[in-house]
Amino acid sequence: MSPLSSLLSILAAAFLLSTSMKRPIESNLFEAGGPDVRSFVCEATLQAPVQAVFRAWTSPEAFVRAYAPQGGELRVDMDLSIGGAYEWLFDGRTGSNGCQVLSYVPDRMLSFSWNAPPDQAASRAKHTWVVVEFEALSASSTKLRLTHLGFGSAPHWDETFAYFEKAWPYVFTQMRKGLEGTR
Repeated sequence: MSPLSSLLSILAAAFLLSTSMKRPIESNLFEAGGPDVRSFVCEATLQAPVQAVFRAWTSPEAFVRAYAPQGGELRVDMDLSIGGAYEWLFDGRTGSNGCQVLSYVPDRMLSFSWNAPPDQAASRAKHTWVVVEFEALSASSTKLRLTHLGFGSAPHWDETFAYFEKAWPYVFTQMRKGLEGTR
């Protein structure tokens, strides 16, 4: 292959990468790793079919309908593919910017990278990861199990850990209201 052909191939690949929502997962963005990562678990049972609950976590339109915060603008960018965007932007601009889908099994599991709130700059510079498991308990009932992992050991991570221990139950409550029609 000639140098010009090689350059054209590289430019074509870069163009395709830049025009898709997918990008490589950058492991250097994650603070923690190994078998003893700091984590917590949040669980809930929703009176909704597993397909609807999974869709609420993986489709922008379904997420906005299910979550629907009171007031404020919510924009969601989700591309259900490995390396695809996974962003909840609570004021239309700021939220989980730069987060990505890490893996998924339709109607069973979703994992994505996550970052700290903008006011926690030291933690926000790195990512954690979230694994959401979906279990059909019946045709109209789903158990959700969210495990949030990868919090670092520096003192600023304590605030981030505490923030998300409270934030995820709030997300579950909002989704329960939206999916069960009790809002």
